[in-house]
Amino acid sequence: MKKKLITGLITGVLMLGIACCAVSVYSTSANAAPINVANLYGTATANSYYKDFTPDLVIDNDRSTGWLSGGYASTNDPDWLTIDLQESYPVNSIDLFWFEPNGKYANYTVEYSVYYRLDNTDWTFVGSGTFIDETSQITNHFEFDPPGQDMRYVKYEVTGGTHWSSIAEIKVWADDGSSSSLVPEPATMLLVGFGLLGLVGMIKRKR
Repeated sequence: MKKKLITGLITGVLMLGIACCAVSVYSTSANAAPINVANLYGTATANSYYKDFTPDLVIDNDRSTGWLSGGYASTNDPDWLTIDLQESYPVNSIDLFWFEPNGKYANYTVEYSVYYRLDNTDWTFVGSGTFIDETSQITNHFEFDPPGQDMRYVKYEVTGGTHWSSIAEIKVWADDGSSSSLVPEPATMLLVGFGLLGLVGMIKRKR
């Protein structure tokens, strides 16, 4: 009887130990917080730019800087800026930020579309919009269904408007595998529960 009690107690402790290890392992991947991979890993290129308003300023995490093409775009002759994330990431969302209103170009517009692709694939359309200076329409948000859309390249394409082609900041939110969350997966919590039940059962039998 005593031998069975000891065996059961050891089994319960082992189950609890395994569960704790599983929590530490899975917590690094479950519900990881997305980060701006464009700023951390990306490089930006464009078909043209004006003076010091270079493409890399779109991924510098500073909304006071940005890219200007130095000209007007059209459907037949668009301006474009592409971000290369260097490798594929499961992207949760993309945020666009136009320049903050400064009173110089009230009601000037930029008409744009957003695309993404992997290596050696065609561009996939994400969405489009119009930025209007001196209004609240200077940001846009595009979201993808969980667990995210795999992509390596993001393209911002201007096809019209009354303003030079431009954008202040593009943020690409994804889990790059380095961030962690302390929220364990359901299966792990179930294992913890079994371990605790085993210990409680052994204690009751001993009494």
